[in-house]
Amino acid sequence: LLGANEGKGFFQMMEHLLYERLSVSVAAVVTMERAVRLTAEYAKDRLVSGKPLLDCQNTRLKVAECKTESAVGRVFLDSCIERFIKGQLDPVTGAMAKQWLTEREFHVVDECVQLHGGYGYMLEYPIARMWTDCRVQRIYAGSNEILKEVIAWSL
Repeated sequence: LLGANEGKGFFQMMEHLLYERLSVSVAAVVTMERAVRLTAEYAKDRLVSGKPLLDCQNTRLKVAECKTESAVGRVFLDSCIERFIKGQLDPVTGAMAKQWLTEREFHVVDECVQLHGGYGYMLEYPIARMWTDCRVQRIYAGSNEILKEVIAWSL
């Protein structure tokens, strides 16, 4: 028996999905912000041909793109949190937040792993573990494919 009433477990579970999706969204944004910070620090310290990796234009531009994505994600997340606290966050927006933010999280962390080069794949570096951990974010609390359906139903 799930919950107090037989046959109502699914509905009781659904009441908490919005909170779960928002929690996953928070983790996604925090991970993006940390990945950008770690990558910028790494690129300042890592020397390539005697110069910091961050002196390479491509590296700077990639880190700038990742920082922008995480900043935009933070604004959207903060808006969702405000609406949730006021009881005004609807399930579709919660689904959009979880789906979009975890997709952006994976993209940002993947770019940061790439900028770490071979070190990005070694578990001694936090960025490698972040990449592994963020993969599952697109699955739990409703897979992103299912959430796209939820969003599409609202059209």
